[in-house]
Amino acid sequence: MEKSIGTILQLHPLGEHGLIVCWCTTTGGIIRTASRNARKPGSEMSGRLDLFHECELLYRPTTRGSDLHTLSSAELINPRLALRSNLTRLRLCSYMARLMLATVENESGDPAWHTLISGAFDYVANHEPSIAILHHFEKRLATLHGIYSPEQTAHHCLQRHFQHLPAGRASLLEALKKAQC
Repeated sequence: MEKSIGTILQLHPLGEHGLIVCWCTTTGGIIRTASRNARKPGSEMSGRLDLFHECELLYRPTTRGSDLHTLSSAELINPRLALRSNLTRLRLCSYMARLMLATVENESGDPAWHTLISGAFDYVANHEPSIAILHHFEKRLATLHGIYSPEQTAHHCLQRHFQHLPAGRASLLEALKKAQC
């Protein structure tokens, strides 16, 4: 069994009652775990596994060639309820999570990824969402990848290096502009 602290970036249904949870963890970087009964009424995981929650997780690493580990338990540390207070906050965090998943390799093992996303979510939970927050996040992400160049925006550095970035950035920028007015 392995133990870590992780932030939930993405959830996918698994059968009738299960969930596949994509985490950014302090020890393994981006990992995926399966919880067979997470959505079953009365499950011990009920209410603990939701987007942007930070949990202490215990999981059994896969022994096969798969990257899908088995989640044994998750103890909620920080639900970040303030992120759900308005749609713009939620959209900003959702885009940051998708950007992380698109650019960070699974099981990289670097705790800096968790520090970045956890710090970003905590900041957005306590401050009004803004374009400056998005630009700062992109700059830190590009810097951690070692591809940031001050001659270009961080977004262009990421786009040039990774080519396929998540959709929705333009509409997010529009929503952030409206929120600042």
